[in-house]
Amino acid sequence: MKKTFRNLLCSVVALTLPLVAFADNKAKENNTHSPLYFAVEVGTGSASWIDKSLSYYTFKGSNFTLGFEIMRAANGDSKWVQQHQLRYINSSGAIAFSGKGGSKIHFGNYTFGMMSHSTVAPNLRLYYGFDAGLLGGVVFNDHGGNNPMTLKGDLSVGFTGMIVYDFKLGKLPITARYQMSLPVFAAYMQNEQGYMTADFTNFIKFGTWNNHFNMRNRLHVDLRFNTWALRLGYNNDIVTHYATPNHFQYVSHNFVIGFAGDLVRWGKDTDKKIIKPALYTY
Repeated sequence: MKKTFRNLLCSVVALTLPLVAFADNKAKENNTHSPLYFAVEVGTGSASWIDKSLSYYTFKGSNFTLGFEIMRAANGDSKWVQQHQLRYINSSGAIAFSGKGGSKIHFGNYTFGMMSHSTVAPNLRLYYGFDAGLLGGVVFNDHGGNNPMTLKGDLSVGFTGMIVYDFKLGKLPITARYQMSLPVFAAYMQNEQGYMTADFTNFIKFGTWNNHFNMRNRLHVDLRFNTWALRLGYNNDIVTHYATPNHFQYVSHNFVIGFAGDLVRWGKDTDKKIIKPALYTY
């Protein structure tokens, strides 16, 4: 077990460090200043999941998420933008057709992305690039059976894209955006014999869309008041591991509310520089 988690950690470092180094090289120019865009959001909604290593039933219930987002544009002439997302996911539900039994999910998720952007129309920008994500957590089964819990781990690399539109409602500036993340390659944990048996044969699996499909959709509207913004929106998450016989799938729908703005705006001599926003600035 320790060796498995060590290999996963090394994989995360190997994938992330080149991206961070690339971003740092883009930020060496000194003629511009890039404020640190920061957002906090809380989400609530519904979720459904099935984990056949625990039960052959589908569970449905409520969902709660807490998320943080940091974005920063590279200095200089580069159009690249860094994005960091950190989330906690908590789901609790019962068997869908009977309302009995119970299952709980606790997930943590971190995603690092790099996107370039272009202005395709007045006030309309298109962001496009790649991201790497790490998801891990526990699924509990209160329904009974040989396995009371399973561990989940998911390391993926893929594409991400975002459409951003700025407009005004009266005198109130508003920024609307839609972002989709679609992993292509992944390594994920899937024990075919059950975690209580201590049999970890073929514990780590590799794949793409033939045996692994994840997707995240985010639709947000930021109502911008003075130096901060009120965020309203919708998040959708899909996590799927195809493994015979222990198929796992998780789908959630959440309404989110939060706030956003420039966490670090001013520094030494920034009044003499060109301000480069990651998403928007004041």
